[in-house]
Amino acid sequence: MSISPISSSMMSMYVPSTSTTKKTAAEEYEHQMIIQQLAAYGVSSTGDYETDKTRLEVVERMIQMNESQKSSTRQSIPFEDVMNTLNLTVTGDLDKDYDTTIDKLDYEIDMAYSDEEKEYYEALKDQVESEYNSSKKDSISYYSAASQISNMNRYMLGI
Repeated sequence: MSISPISSSMMSMYVPSTSTTKKTAAEEYEHQMIIQQLAAYGVSSTGDYETDKTRLEVVERMIQMNESQKSSTRQSIPFEDVMNTLNLTVTGDLDKDYDTTIDKLDYEIDMAYSDEEKEYYEALKDQVESEYNSSKKDSISYYSAASQISNMNRYMLGI
């Protein structure tokens, strides 16, 4: 049995393009996943695959930047040297480390056996309070700037 040239050319016309079909199905699946991730972040979908994909990438980059900034902020304690002098463990939480250091210094001031020792610990306490307050002022201006950037990003994303 032979195939005529007419029927063989007609058969090639009916073969579906599997690469296009698979790509479309894969894109649709990926777009559904992107929509779910956007919703989890509280961002609405535009319905356009490329736009939503870009939005998700921007949101994930912003989250990653915030997390790295938070972790670097936590590890920077301005009075770490005083904590080391007092044999205290630095946790990286500014407020907790401040409270622990001040409590220890108050104890040392109360237990001082001479005026010189008492003055030494009072001077350390003044230093810690000064560095803590300075650090708090810096963090307030940092978070204010960060919130302005966040608001600008939300505006640009149309969230």
